[in-house]
Amino acid sequence: MKSQTLGSSLLVAGTSIGAGMLALPLVSALTGLGWGVTLMFLMWGLSTYGGLLIAEACRACPEADNLHGVMGRLMGPVGQGVAIVAMLFLYYSLCAAYISGGATVLANLLAREGIHLPFRITATAVVLAVAVLVVTGTRVVDVVNRVMFLLMLVLLFYIVLVLLPKIRFDHLALVDGHSVGVLLAALPVLYTSFGYHCAVPTVVQYVKGAPHRFRYALIGGSALPFSIYVVWMAVVIGVVSAPVIVAMVNSPESVTLLMDAIGNHAGTASFDYLIGAFAAFALGTSFLGVALGLFDYLADVFGRSHGLRGRIETIILTLLIPLLAAIFMPGSFVTALGYAAVALVILAVFIPVALVWKVRKLHMPEPYQVAGGVPALALAVMVGALVIVAQFGVVIGLLPSIG
Repeated sequence: MKSQTLGSSLLVAGTSIGAGMLALPLVSALTGLGWGVTLMFLMWGLSTYGGLLIAEACRACPEADNLHGVMGRLMGPVGQGVAIVAMLFLYYSLCAAYISGGATVLANLLAREGIHLPFRITATAVVLAVAVLVVTGTRVVDVVNRVMFLLMLVLLFYIVLVLLPKIRFDHLALVDGHSVGVLLAALPVLYTSFGYHCAVPTVVQYVKGAPHRFRYALIGGSALPFSIYVVWMAVVIGVVSAPVIVAMVNSPESVTLLMDAIGNHAGTASFDYLIGAFAAFALGTSFLGVALGLFDYLADVFGRSHGLRGRIETIILTLLIPLLAAIFMPGSFVTALGYAAVALVILAVFIPVALVWKVRKLHMPEPYQVAGGVPALALAVMVGALVIVAQFGVVIGLLPSIG
């Protein structure tokens, strides 16, 4: 059982850690490291509470295999319809973000070798590579994803180790004066760094519905990415400095510029390639996981066959829309993450609150209740609504844009 709990914790951590961390130094440079860590802790708390609510609903409906089944059991077809729309919006937004980021990183790596390609070509190349892997099958994606995730963590550890002696502690000094608008605008991007909630039903089933085990898996598993994010933000800001990073924020190639800036402080020519590889692996693991999830989801919703023709039709449905979004909105990596936060709040806050409200109202057997009662549910809804309002504030120009 201990191995199951540990495995579930790593599943939560692995699902969270990925391309989103590339945007975190940009966000924390704008807010200041102290406020960045504080806001990230708030978003981690909201994310973890939402995960525990999903676990409560899943335990009340052991016959359901996934969140879609739990929605059908407790909220009926209307609730399932809302979840489908939110799920598609989340998946497409994330895919668009990863295509944008991946194409920019690929173009930068090729440019180092003297090969200069337009964005639409590198974006299409990234999509074709992912499409081939996804169409080939889940087993291939699983193997490739595991290898890339391991390499990403190894590179991250090495990069942090190399950069630690180069940190200037005056860069980490806590400063005041950041506007409320900047702090609010940071919330959506920070929240998407903890998007593991689709894996919660799997975790609950894997640990046999034992509350102490899935609590440990969800809280401990999400605390690991939080710790890694804090170290990563502190190292990058400590080496590059917040003013230099802030100057990159509004560039369409902000992530690439940040990676280049980190590489320039290492003092070795090969370090630039390591930084580029780290960014590529971070984007690749996230993109593959999201693309496979969306592929399977669309195949189920539209009843596509598992033959080659059906899989090709499904992969077109999966990747064509986000590819077009990335091409017509180049450099939209951080922006797309903000849009994804809206759907994630619906899926990981509003829907779980509605589910457990129904579970508790029905007094379903063998109840497991997350602590906090009605006040905690109300607080989660208010904070989740604040994240959505912040994103719409960015969209209409009332709040500053990040990336």
